[in-house]
Amino acid sequence: MNLFEKLRAVALQQSMGGEFPDWLLEDILKIADAPDSHADKVDLIETLITQIGDFDPYAGTGCFGNSVGADAIRTTIRQVAAVEHDDHGVGKACELLPCCQFFNDNMKSLPKSAEYIKNKLCFDDYGSCNRYRIYKGVSAGSITSYLDPTDAEEVRKVMQCLREKQGQRLID
Repeated sequence: MNLFEKLRAVALQQSMGGEFPDWLLEDILKIADAPDSHADKVDLIETLITQIGDFDPYAGTGCFGNSVGADAIRTTIRQVAAVEHDDHGVGKACELLPCCQFFNDNMKSLPKSAEYIKNKLCFDDYGSCNRYRIYKGVSAGSITSYLDPTDAEEVRKVMQCLREKQGQRLID
C-alpha cells in the first residue's frame, strides 16, 4: 500500500468511528486522490496519517495524551494543499512556519491561540505578518523570538535598529 492509499485508509477508518469531521475527511480524500500533486510532501503526508490515527474529538480538553484535534489536522492539510502563487504570500504556507520561533518558543503553552494565529497569518496571508516582512527584508537571524507577528511598532523599531547597524538610513 503506498502512502496515499494509506492516507485514504486511515481517514476512512477514522470516519467510520462517527466522530471524525466530514469536512476534514473531504479534504483528506482530495489529497489522497492527487498523489502526483503532493508527491514532494511525503513528510507532511506521513504527519497527516499519524495525526488522523491519533485523532480525538476531545483533544485539548483534558488529559488525552498524544491525541490530536481537528485544528491540528486542518493545519497540516493546509500545508499539504498549499500552492505557490506569488511573492506576497498569497496562496501558500509561510516558509518560516516550521521554524518560527514565535510559535516554537513563545506559544508552546497556548496551543489554541497559536493555532488561531497560524490559521489567520501563516496560510494565504503571511505576507502581512511582520516577522515574515522582516525576514524578507533583512535576515532570519535578526528576528527576535518574542516579536509578535502583529506588532507593527515593534517591527518598526527592529527594522530601524537593523538598518542602523547595517549603516543604512531608515526608510519608511
